[in-house]
Amino acid sequence: MVKLLHKGDEDRRRWNILDAARSKDPVYIPQLLARLDSDETLANKRHIVRALGKIGDRCAEEKLLELSEFATGLMLGDVAHSLGQIGSRKALPRLRILSSHDVDWVRQNAKWAIAQLE
Repeated sequence: MVKLLHKGDEDRRRWNILDAARSKDPVYIPQLLARLDSDETLANKRHIVRALGKIGDRCAEEKLLELSEFATGLMLGDVAHSLGQIGSRKALPRLRILSSHDVDWVRQNAKWAIAQLE
């Protein structure tokens, strides 16, 4: 049975997101993508981005590419990492820019993602 990721308080939603990531089941991707466009907390949105990377399905690619253009701080590092996990070669130009970002977390994840893609 597929868990509903939008049910419960913040902690319950977080555990559901983490369970979806551990399952690596692409059936959760539509719910995860919908939660990114919701009023979900920033912490849970970071978990969602990481879950999309762990699931590794390319149908999250466009949303992650979009996030790579406007996300900031630690979220941007998570997006870069997830783009590498899903194998998004379309992300290479953006990842190259992020590899010299001011934030170390972003730089490290962008460089890791580039290494996965080249």
